Amino acid sequence: MQAEPFRARSVLAAAVLLAVAGCASLNDQEWVQKTKEVSMKAVHKVSGATAKTAKRMEKYLQEKDLLKTFQDAGEHSEAAVLDVLHQAGIGKVPATKGGKPSTVPPTQKNPPPGSTATPEHFAGTLRWPLDAGIVSSEYGKRNGKMHKGMDIAADVGEPVYASADADVIYAGNGMSGYGNVVILRHDQQMTSLYAHNSELKVKQGDHVKQGFLIALLGNTGHSTGPHVHFEIRQGDAPINPRVILPESKLAESTQHSPMRVAHADD
Repeated sequence: MQAEPFRARSVLAAAVLLAVAGCASLNDQEWVQKTKEVSMKAVHKVSGATAKTAKRMEKYLQEKDLLKTFQDAGEHSEAAVLDVLHQAGIGKVPATKGGKPSTVPPTQKNPPPGSTATPEHFAGTLRWPLDAGIVSSEYGKRNGKMHKGMDIAADVGEPVYASADADVIYAGNGMSGYGNVVILRHDQQMTSLYAHNSELKVKQGDHVKQGFLIALLGNTGHSTGPHVHFEIRQGDAPINPRVILPESKLAESTQHSPMRVAHADD
């Protein structure tokens, strides 16, 4: 007679286990479905952004001849750039009031809030500052003078992105000829500069990741039309951005060979 209650309890336990298993299975299915929906939304978002970029690039290619006339106009203040770099301890070491070289760069004495330790050497791949645009002027000799960067033309408001993780060491319009300009520090000696912007999205002391929106393209400073003047420097010396930038549709928008290098002392 005692076997019956035991059998009943066993049947009840089995039923409970099946119910729990069924709920777990249902929860797993719901989790999988929700995860799939989130993933699909992400894919659609990326695909949509890619499609919009391709559409803008197609438009710029159709306007290529006009965009190629949008370049720097007149001289930029090299002294102003070097002053910013030297104050950050990049390139020439700034002197103290007593005339002796400073052993600790100012940015190491007072690191920007939220910044990470500046790496000794940048390790990684740079990205182009624009996703869509036309290279309107190359690095190198231009009209008998040295053009220390690359001009990339596009519509006013085109997003300008950080080429790599960096600290913002300058963001403003106090550098003659550059208009609204941002200077990023990527390691102890490498910097990138983005000039002629219509609007700045960062401030000095910010730390940004690669691909972060830092400005909107514009036509400020000495400029013949909307474009970003993009420089990369190692210490004081500007280098050809094409030497270290990856291939892209922007690179293909000109007949320029990516391996041609011009030096500041040419």
